[in-house]
Order: sequence, then structure tokens, then C-alpha cells
Amino acid sequence: MATAPGGTMGRFVVLGVLGAGGMGVVLQAFDPELDRKVAIKVLRSGGAGVEARARLQREAQAMAKLSHPNAVTVYEVGRAGDHLFIAMELVEGTTLKAWLAAAPRTWREVLAMYVATGRGLEAAHRAGLVHRDFKPENVLLGADGRPRVSDFGLAESGARDPEVVAGTPIYMAPEQWLGGDSTADRSRRGARSCSASGPQD
Repeated sequence: MATAPGGTMGRFVVLGVLGAGGMGVVLQAFDPELDRKVAIKVLRSGGAGVEARARLQREAQAMAKLSHPNAVTVYEVGRAGDHLFIAMELVEGTTLKAWLAAAPRTWREVLAMYVATGRGLEAAHRAGLVHRDFKPENVLLGADGRPRVSDFGLAESGARDPEVVAGTPIYMAPEQWLGGDSTADRSRRGARSCSASGPQD
């Protein structure tokens, strides 16, 4: 199965590569049944071990529980050959990190963004989920300017290994090192908003 343009992932036709991370590649694809473009996150074949597959499955399950305008929508989870993938809403725009760096923002603009992302996180918390890796890179802004929380690869809905601390160290809340719950997400969001509002008017 190819991830190059023209290849297929289940019923989806691959259009191109949007990006890649340590665990997987994100593709832009077309859904011929529903006549729409989607984003597909595919587990790297080199990281197709049990732990990596379980993490992607956990991301899919976590995101599929959410239905909120400030969270990326998951359409379906599937397997194609040895590949596990998540088909989700394609957000064509930028990230919150890039938006903050592109131009000076007023504190009101920054506050509005973080209030909106907070609503997305709160919806996750109501579903019993903790993101555990909330940061500006994981917030997508569409052409409509609406922020959507994404990349729930570290979100968990059940018990986790107490010996494993998940997250991006520079962004982790103090309580997260001790296995904190949803309060860690709120701490991270507060830290981001404070750091983002420094030089603004």
C-alpha cells in the first residue's frame, strides 16, 4: 500500500503528505464516498510495534469521543494492510504557534484564542479524557479563524502505567510529572496563554 499521491488508504485516495512526526505521517486524502478532503494520520511502518499501534488506537478512540467546534473531528478509524490510520477533519490553515509568531497580537486576540481552546479541552475532560500534550503546535486554525485542539496521541481515557510520564517536557505542568489529571491540561493552557501574551498591546 502506497502513501504517495494516487495510493489508497482504505477507500481514501491519497493526495499528498501534510507532515510527519516521530510516530506517523499525516496525509491529505480524498473520500470519494462523501466527496470531501480529509486528513489521515498513518502509523509509520517502522514503528508498527504493539506499543506504537496501541498509542495510535488510543488517539483515535480519544478523539472519536469528542464532538465540539474547538476539537478536530474524527470521521473513522481503520486498517489497510499493516497500516492503522485515523481519518479526520482536514483543517486548512495554520497552527496557533505560527499564528502567534506571524504578527503582534493584542491581549484580547490571544485571550480569545485560549478561551476557545479551553472549551475544546473542557469538552475532552467531560468525556473523561486528558490531552497530556497541549501546546500551540497542537492547536489548528482553519480559514474561519476557529481554533481546534488536535493530536490526542497522548490523551488517555482509562488507567495508564504510573511509571510512564507522557508529554513534551518543556510544556509539562508540574503535577503532570506526578501523573496529574485534567488539572494538568488547565495548567498547561494557562502557561501557554501567559507566555503568548508577553509583548502584545
